[in-house]
Amino acid sequence: MIILRLVVLVIFLAVLFFMLLSLAYAGISAAPWVPLWKSDVRRMLKVARLKPGELLYDLGSGDGRMLIIAAREFKAKAVGYEISLLLYLISYIKIFLVNLRIENKIKINYSSFYSADLSQADVICAFLTPMAMKKLKNKFENELKPGCRIVSYAFSVPGWQAEIADKPNPKKSTVYLYTAK
Repeated sequence: MIILRLVVLVIFLAVLFFMLLSLAYAGISAAPWVPLWKSDVRRMLKVARLKPGELLYDLGSGDGRMLIIAAREFKAKAVGYEISLLLYLISYIKIFLVNLRIENKIKINYSSFYSADLSQADVICAFLTPMAMKKLKNKFENELKPGCRIVSYAFSVPGWQAEIADKPNPKKSTVYLYTAK
C-alpha cells in the first residue's frame, strides 16, 4: 500500500512539474497568463464588431473565456490557440461542457499560434506582450485576408495606426482595433 501511494505521489508530482513548466514556457514564448475581466472580453468583442457566424481566433486563449463569450453571447465560431498544457486542459473541459449546449461552435488547439494558419479568421483577438505583437506583425501582413479585424488588449501592433483606441477611463487598458488590408 505504501509503494502504491509513493508511485501515485511521484506521478502526481511529475505531472504537476510538467504542467508548471508548460505554463512557464507559454509565458516566455508570448505572454504570461493574466486573465481578462469578462467585461474587458466583452469590450474587446464589441470594439471588434464581432457578428454572428463570424470566425474568431484567440491567440493565447488561456482558460477559454474569450472563446466561450464569443460563441455564447455573440453567436460566433471561435478557435483558440494555447501552448500551456494546464490552461489547455482547463479550457478544454470548460469548452467541452459549453459545446454540449451551443452546437460545437468552439475549438481549442494545443499548439502555438505562430505556426497556425490565420487566413480564415474574420477577427483575431490578442492579449500578448509587445515582443509577441512585433513578431505577429509580419504574420498578420502576410496571412490575414483583407477586412480581418485585429483587436489587441493593452499592447498595439508596432508601426500600425489603430482605427480605434478604446480607453473608457484611466484605470482601464486600451483596446486597439486594426483592419487587415
